[in-house]
Amino acid sequence: MFVIDSVVLAAAALRRDTRHRDAIKILSAIGAGRLGKCLFTDYVLAETLTLIRFSGRGGVEASNKAYELLLASRNLELVRLNDIELKTAGEIFKKYPRLSFTDSTTVALMYARGIKALISFDTGFDGVPGIERREEV
Repeated sequence: MFVIDSVVLAAAALRRDTRHRDAIKILSAIGAGRLGKCLFTDYVLAETLTLIRFSGRGGVEASNKAYELLLASRNLELVRLNDIELKTAGEIFKKYPRLSFTDSTTVALMYARGIKALISFDTGFDGVPGIERREEV
């Protein structure tokens, strides 16, 4: 099982993103079921849609389409953090200055579920114990 980050999801939607092709390969593998279920938090959903809508390369239509696709995917599972995970995210956020709060929610989810593999282009996750960041699958 994997967790997927917003930078990958946004790059897949933004054709002019420098990592667009890499992101499409990843999402194709997920869509084909080669990775099993991939989880993402409600915070990642919010960040992804915001990045797409306001990046200057996406816009309203692209973010609306991404919203529909992300929620309809059989192999992407949206997870809402519980109170304990949210508290853990806050502790992680305070401890790791290279992580955004959204990134901290991802780490909290991974810790709570015992998941080590993260699909992300964001090097801010590097050095966080127990997280194995992958840029390709």
